Amino acid sequence: MDFELTKEHLMIKDSAAHFLKKEHSFERLRELKGDSLGFSKKIWKKMADLGWMELIFPEEYGGYGYDLSFAMVLLEEFGKVLLPEPWLSTALLGGKLVLLGGTEVQKKEIIPAICSGDLLMTIAYLEDGGRYDVNFCETTAKGNGSGFSISGKKIFVMDGGIVDKFIISARTSGAVADNNGITLFLISKNTPGLKITPVKTMDGGNACILEMNDVSVADTDIIGEMDSGYPLLSEVVDESTAVLCAEMVGGMEAVISQTVWHISNRIQFGRPIGSFQALQHKAADMFIQKELAMSSVYFAVASIVGGSDEKSSAVSIAKAKCSSAYIMIAKIAVQMFGAYGFTNEADIGFYLRRAKVAEILFGDAGHHIKRYAALNKY
Repeated sequence: MDFELTKEHLMIKDSAAHFLKKEHSFERLRELKGDSLGFSKKIWKKMADLGWMELIFPEEYGGYGYDLSFAMVLLEEFGKVLLPEPWLSTALLGGKLVLLGGTEVQKKEIIPAICSGDLLMTIAYLEDGGRYDVNFCETTAKGNGSGFSISGKKIFVMDGGIVDKFIISARTSGAVADNNGITLFLISKNTPGLKITPVKTMDGGNACILEMNDVSVADTDIIGEMDSGYPLLSEVVDESTAVLCAEMVGGMEAVISQTVWHISNRIQFGRPIGSFQALQHKAADMFIQKELAMSSVYFAVASIVGGSDEKSSAVSIAKAKCSSAYIMIAKIAVQMFGAYGFTNEADIGFYLRRAKVAEILFGDAGHHIKRYAALNKY
């Protein structure tokens, strides 16, 4: 596996860094905090014009046909500045699921609309009692002659309060935790019987609780094959987890950079506090944890791109490491900033809130340690 970034990777990385420095700031984050949308449609459209939505889609649907490693370098830059726009939920969670399992009609309708920035979508699969398990599904889809009637409840739907369409997992056969028997359905936000309850996350992001009461869908709304949605859903969640980890690494890099600048310029007792050995040791620990996390992410993405049989294990290693490392690094940084680090005026606090949310997205460290053990039969 080659972990070296190519010239094309670096071009996207540099382009993203330049754009984000010009168009995004922590003041914008503060302004968006009380906004119900939580992001800027103007910035979203500019992102689409730069081709960022198109990265992972084939040319026949309006994309560039790049692999997941290009999404990795893009999301790493997003993580450095805590960009709130819903790229992960729309382009990777929703869009990639349509690409993998959708019909030609679905692909030609949805993917170009995502690439142009005109369509937002996400997936809804988490349920009460299922923790982070992709196969846990109590939501039911019952045939009614002309299609299906879906009833159930989904929780913590990423960006669910702002999207135009959902892909929902529902059980069409089998027991509640069976891998087989899950079917994926495409549903618009204004479908009768669909209740959307917006939820603001700790970092100011959007989520929702999705309740379905006899929601009618047609056979043509199925993504993939009947009863066979689990492999598709599992693959997309794994890819999204790996890319989220890249965002988390970007956040760690920014936290360390800001902290090193602070302790190098904060004068106490007549000298920079960074000259004190205790703080130097903490800074070294932060750097080591970030490097370990970065290595695990690169390995996970390389495993996915290379089609390794161990890619799911690699993803769990990366998420377990990033979940623990990002929290640790952000906490130490806030401590090093002192009382100021706990205020809303301090940028560093934004990273701690994002670290707490990212820690549980797609499964926390404990979940992925258990998953790794199960995959490797420990």
